[in-house]
Amino acid sequence: MTIKARVHNRTIVLPANVDIAEGVEVQIIVPETRPPPNGAQTPDWLQNAFGTATSGLSTDEIMRLTRGEA
Repeated sequence: MTIKARVHNRTIVLPANVDIAEGVEVQIIVPETRPPPNGAQTPDWLQNAFGTATSGLSTDEIMRLTRGEA
């Protein structure tokens, strides 16, 4: 069985209509990338900038990195 659930305050909240027996072992697979809220799409240029170190860079250098020009 595959279901979708939400995490709320670090607790997995199952839909009300899901009937799982007490004590059943389950497997949770967390996606590597977090989907944007409300189904919004993250622009490619911004996706490329995730995880990029920016300490010590000027504002112009950071902007070039986020636009993928560096």
